[in-house]
Amino acid sequence: MKGTTIIFEQVLLFMISVSIFTVCFFFFSLYQTHFTSVAVNDQVKAVRDMISSHVLELTSLREMNATSEVKVPKTISSEFYSVAFAGTVLNVTTLSSRISATMDLKGIARDFRLYGNSTSSKGEIIIYKRGNNIILG
Repeated sequence: MKGTTIIFEQVLLFMISVSIFTVCFFFFSLYQTHFTSVAVNDQVKAVRDMISSHVLELTSLREMNATSEVKVPKTISSEFYSVAFAGTVLNVTTLSSRISATMDLKGIARDFRLYGNSTSSKGEIIIYKRGNNIILG
């Protein structure tokens, strides 16, 4: 009987440690998923801000045609992404998970026509200013 009690205690202790490990693994996986999502959102917003700053810089050149080559990361979290103008809105969207960040450029759209789209596969986005047109290429 004494041997049975020791075996029962050891099995119970093992089951408790497995359950603690399982709960810890679950919570760490949950945190990892959350922080990865936050990092992807921040990276998409950073690319959007970088491209919008180049667009603003081109609009300051009133009387000239100009081109700006913006070096961008090829992927965000191993995903390619697209950059597009939709009316007055600059939109950056990952192609697989569809995470996006937008910026309304109403102030620019009064004086300029915004259009075009591009993907990040080349590692650069080319922005053209031709007259009153801002074109993503």
